[in-house]
Amino acid sequence: MSGGQAELEAELDRLCRRVAGAAEVTLDLRDLPELRDIRSVVADQLGFGRGEEEPLGALLLVIDELVSNAYRHTDGPGELRVNRQVRSFLVEVSDDDPDLEVLRSTSESAHYGLRLIHQLTLDWGFRGEPTGKTVWALVPAQQYYER
Repeated sequence: MSGGQAELEAELDRLCRRVAGAAEVTLDLRDLPELRDIRSVVADQLGFGRGEEEPLGALLLVIDELVSNAYRHTDGPGELRVNRQVRSFLVEVSDDDPDLEVLRSTSESAHYGLRLIHQLTLDWGFRGEPTGKTVWALVPAQQYYER
């Protein structure tokens, strides 16, 4: 294989990895990474190939809110997962606190942060897991999709 061919294949491999990374981001939250670092990683990974009609502001705000809630209200935040779907992003934040009552009472009283989540998302909720819970939100990929 010639040097030019090897370089071309290496570049193609790099781009394929980049495109695959643009569909999903998973971050370990156990060491409490800074919110700005989380936003930077997500924007870098999921922003690849994004058009101007697909702003990331709402996505990053939802991620900020869900991760900071896990930091503030649990002893063991676990993982952030963001999956790009056709018309939306699925954001999931897991933790090791199995208490769902806190979220049920919070959603009923509609604290500011969760009201913001409600306004920026197509839907959101939570589910129990064997080792805790996961809070999820479906964020539109385009700002002006019909809700």
